Amino acid sequence: MKSEKLKVEVVNFKTSIDYEYNLKQVIKIINNSPADFLLFPEVCLTGFDYDNFKSANEFSKIAINEFLKLKKAFSLTIIENNKNYFYFFDNGKIFKKRAKYNLFGNEKEYFVVGEKPDIFEWRGLKVANLICFELRFIEYWEKFKGVDLILVPARWGKERIEHFKTLNKALALSTQSQVLCSNSANEKSYGAILDGWGEGVEITYVNGIADIDFTKNKKIRKKINIGIK
Repeated sequence: MKSEKLKVEVVNFKTSIDYEYNLKQVIKIINNSPADFLLFPEVCLTGFDYDNFKSANEFSKIAINEFLKLKKAFSLTIIENNKNYFYFFDNGKIFKKRAKYNLFGNEKEYFVVGEKPDIFEWRGLKVANLICFELRFIEYWEKFKGVDLILVPARWGKERIEHFKTLNKALALSTQSQVLCSNSANEKSYGAILDGWGEGVEITYVNGIADIDFTKNKKIRKKINIGIK
């Protein structure tokens, strides 16, 4: 059965140098949240800790084991086997896993290229995700037109934060889909919960919660007909 409404929380998490502390804080936020689904930023548990890259990779085993104990639905990215994996957990299971395909800057020196973004189904919803830099590649936008929900975890540089805001709004307008984005507070705390009209909630503090109604996007597609059913 398709979910027509969903309470979501976007968390612009600030990563410390202490991996264990970060994990405990993320788990605490998840357990205390009233939301049905939470989105955290890219590599929020470790950051891009290239000086300790082996340790960051190894910490994935600890983190995943702890996340599998949780009964909530949430997404984040985790460094594992020299890849930057988008993980979607739900009710103690790994529901979706995909490694970042479009690497940015010196990520290419450390990470192995993953798989191109795709679409998956969750609770009757068509869901897609873009990891940070992948947001700039509009061929994915064409592919995602008409999906219900697009998730964008990021660690987007603060000097380009206006690009991040504009691109996420344009993504919502272009696909007429619900977009959730979350950016690391280590760079610039910014998240958004946007509908197919490009409207919604912008989050410039730690976190924000909103109820989203997927039937609204159906109405938008009828009003502004670009061929999406």
